[in-house]
Amino acid sequence: MFGDLLALPEGGLPKFIWLSAAFSVFNTVQCMLQPLGMTRRIYSQQPQQVTPLSSHLFAAWTALSAILRYKCAFNMGNEVLFDITFWSYVVAGAHFLSEIVVFRTVKVPGPVLSTFCVAITSIVWMTKDRQFYIQ
Repeated sequence: MFGDLLALPEGGLPKFIWLSAAFSVFNTVQCMLQPLGMTRRIYSQQPQQVTPLSSHLFAAWTALSAILRYKCAFNMGNEVLFDITFWSYVVAGAHFLSEIVVFRTVKVPGPVLSTFCVAITSIVWMTKDRQFYIQ
């Protein structure tokens, strides 16, 4: 995974997406091995709602996101992969926004802020650079 960094397409966006994939792998492992650890810190306003099952489901979603992001980082010209990856960030951003505003399960500022910022940054950057990568 790390040896491929030199093969990334030009520009900062593929590197940012690759880094997001790497952090997603870390989060997936953490959610599987310590399901009540970091997940309860993220959803700190309602930690009793975090169960091992919900953490494992979160891990599965995050693993899928990591795969999408990794493949997209190396295939930025693939329109379908680019768009699916873009929408994965939209879903993640919408999820965390709803947890902040509607369900009030997360505390701001808190650990969710970095994840939310990655989603928003990715959405804006992918929208801005789409024409560059998708010919």
